[in-house]
Amino acid sequence: MSFAAWENPLHTYRFLGRQDLADRITRILARGQDGQPYLLVGPEGCGKETTALEIARRVNCSQPDSCSAEALCESCLKAVTFQHPDIRWIGPAPAGLEDAAKSDQVREVFNQKIANPFYQPDHAASSQVLIGNPDHPGPLTIRSLIHFLRRQAFQGRWKVAIVSDAQRMNAAAANAFLKTLEEPPQASLIFMLSTSTAGLLPTIISRCQKQVLEPYPEAELEEILSVLAAEVDPATRAEAARLADGNARKALALLDGETRAVRGWVEQVFASLADGLSGQGQIAAEHLQAGTLPPAAVPDGAGKGQVTDLAARRRRALLFYETLEMLLSETIACRERSDGWKPRAAGAAPLVRRAAAAMDTDRLLTGIARIEQAKHEIGGNLNIGLVTAVMLQDLGDHDRT
Repeated sequence: MSFAAWENPLHTYRFLGRQDLADRITRILARGQDGQPYLLVGPEGCGKETTALEIARRVNCSQPDSCSAEALCESCLKAVTFQHPDIRWIGPAPAGLEDAAKSDQVREVFNQKIANPFYQPDHAASSQVLIGNPDHPGPLTIRSLIHFLRRQAFQGRWKVAIVSDAQRMNAAAANAFLKTLEEPPQASLIFMLSTSTAGLLPTIISRCQKQVLEPYPEAELEEILSVLAAEVDPATRAEAARLADGNARKALALLDGETRAVRGWVEQVFASLADGLSGQGQIAAEHLQAGTLPPAAVPDGAGKGQVTDLAARRRRALLFYETLEMLLSETIACRERSDGWKPRAAGAAPLVRRAAAAMDTDRLLTGIARIEQAKHEIGGNLNIGLVTAVMLQDLGDHDRT
């Protein structure tokens, strides 16, 4: 979908991060209490990156008393367009993209982030944060970030470095960055962003001030969607916020046309499982493997919505799994709460009620565990079609009473 990113003054003026945390860290920095890097830890879509970017924008704002959406200072304009010389973001990059010669592709990532501040490239889930070539490190590498931090600030007061998905740093990158984290250059600010501490070296964790971010409250997600997707009707935005489980990235994705098509398709597959029909699983597996959508799922007919690269096909498969998992969870809630059940997705409520009458709770729970296993297998680069076919076969065999 096309987000109204540059039509809303609020978004053009600041990053939509966790404002309470941004306020607190900005106040600390204003008192001159700098030095130790920050480690922001929290689940996907909880605002870690936008919070770090918002702090970077604020601490380098050249006119803090007068800068506003109506009169944006030069520093803030550069910050929100990812062109500030003293703010550097890096993240996971596939082989080749970390090369300096690929700067145009890196710029495209930034353009996507301008349009949707919670955008994550498809390759992020399967790539690493790399150390980079010793002589010519590309812009998305740790060596490039180290060189950046060693230079004096060009325009602002602070040199701000942001490492997204820091848990995906490979061993060489992590070890190369240890010295910088232990002794950050003067007037530098480093943010390490991670979904958990499990993938980080203990020596990295010990060098950082850890800040834990929780998922967004539903009301705050609705506010974000009202800014970034103002053209979508409020009821649809409210449902997306309700279904997103505090994940702003997921909430925005739920408003995307492809996501809506996949959701409708999954409901058809789920209906066949609830009715005990066979054959839909193999068809779904073939479509996901080929990166296509069935004609009935695409309003304009067949031939639309095809994705070809592996990362995009994996993303679509995971969306398929997560939607199916949501329907199973809703069916359990409907069974357990009976008349007290409040559907999270109003359009799927009749289907869920029908499934609740046909499926046993224990076996629904087994089905959710099976989906989680399939998600893990997809993350491990197993064949999408095969994983999907076996999973749906298992659900068909075991989810009916």
